Amino acid sequence: MHNRLLINALSTVGQVVISGLTYFLLYGIWVRELGVKQLGIWSIVWTITYFAAMANGGIPVGVVKFVAEAYTKANTEKIRRVLTISVGLTIILNSLICFFLYLNVNWIFTLLIDSSNDAQIAISIFPASLISFWLLNIANVFLLALDGLQANYLRSILNILSSFVLFISAFILKNNGLNGIATSYIIYTSFLLASAVISLITLLKTPIILSLTFDSILFWALLKYFTKSQIGFTSILFYDPITKFFLAKYGSLESVGLYEMANRLVSQVRTMIVSANQVMIPKIIETSVKSTGDTKVLYIKMFKTLINISSPIFFSIIFFAPYISLIWIGEIELFFIASLYSLVFGWYFHTLSSPAYINNMSTGELKQNVNQHLLIATLNTALSAFGGVFLGEYGILVAWAITLLLSSVFLIFFYQKEKQIKFIDLFFDSFYYFLIFSTVLITGGIIGSYFLYKNSHITWVNFLYISALFYIFLCIWFIRKVPIISNICTNLLNLLPLKRIERKK
Repeated sequence: MHNRLLINALSTVGQVVISGLTYFLLYGIWVRELGVKQLGIWSIVWTITYFAAMANGGIPVGVVKFVAEAYTKANTEKIRRVLTISVGLTIILNSLICFFLYLNVNWIFTLLIDSSNDAQIAISIFPASLISFWLLNIANVFLLALDGLQANYLRSILNILSSFVLFISAFILKNNGLNGIATSYIIYTSFLLASAVISLITLLKTPIILSLTFDSILFWALLKYFTKSQIGFTSILFYDPITKFFLAKYGSLESVGLYEMANRLVSQVRTMIVSANQVMIPKIIETSVKSTGDTKVLYIKMFKTLINISSPIFFSIIFFAPYISLIWIGEIELFFIASLYSLVFGWYFHTLSSPAYINNMSTGELKQNVNQHLLIATLNTALSAFGGVFLGEYGILVAWAITLLLSSVFLIFFYQKEKQIKFIDLFFDSFYYFLIFSTVLITGGIIGSYFLYKNSHITWVNFLYISALFYIFLCIWFIRKVPIISNICTNLLNLLPLKRIERKK
């Protein structure tokens, strides 16, 4: 159990890190080869295509649940039936919504993109984008079936390999412009689908992974579960897509491209933190409280752990923001840095609400989680429209940050009220050191960005070395002052097989 937990955790974090590095390199190449504007066009195209996810937003979640239940009972035939129904529904719904988007492609891009030439470029690559997303939706069904078979590590490995495939194909096709990007995504999703199918054939030890028998009872059970999950997922479509739509409307394609780069970076960092939290932290905390079943203690420990882990990572993005801009784009881009700031602050607070979200999921109390999704969808649409009209592209960034902040406060407040947890319970002894550490990183990032922007002629590499050393020493000081982090390291070491063998001796 411990070995599997450790492997799943390491593979999950490794997948996020490698995928993040892959996209970091890819976006850097695309910006230099194509320009920020072209990247903005691709971002809009992919975002429109993302609405095809409405076809099966709730299906992958249900696949994990039903496959896992069948796997615990060693019922291979039921696994096949679950996969058959899920893949069938995905193909049908996917095809319908892709066809609908294709029929309306002209007026959609004409509405979002002012330049007729740029709109035509978007329209020309849209079919290839639809094909790649169609393949990706089907691949996700098979990939999440691996989770149900307790092979999370295998899914992570496939995602890592597919990231390399995307990078290699995109690099080879980089001279073909946006058509090259679209083609590389088709290659990437095709590889992901094929490798997922082969992996399932290997795990199930049979080439027959789909069933020819229709199970009406299972079909309606799956459909009912999919429908419930779909409500929350559909609201997620009003997160990033809405922000990009308003940026294209009240800003420019360049601002969409810069936001896409910033969003990719922050989302990868957040995914790494949340993934590690979902896989490792609950087990560590369960061990520390000796499985008392006290959800209040569990929540408090999760919150304290998460705030101390996420702060050095999130705020390091702000601290190194000017250097990220210089390395990635080649110059100080103020809108890119502003996007990083707004996304870091917004997702930082949203990440702190994940203990409440995860605990609600584990107990089946989904009302608060659904309400949070609906609140984000409503606030982001309203505030982005308001901010775009009065403050332009920067107003949209502020709107997104405020949306994430308020929705996080909403979930934390009502969860703690229901569980009778006071905010004073979240206080930890080293809280003041935490405030000093966070303030220094944020202030240092703002000062560094202003200084390098005003003195763009200077050699900034030496400042990067000094900043990196300062950050390392600051983190060492913070870790020594915060016992929670050292306790996490100790608990992680206790999960290692070598450590357990030594204790037995």
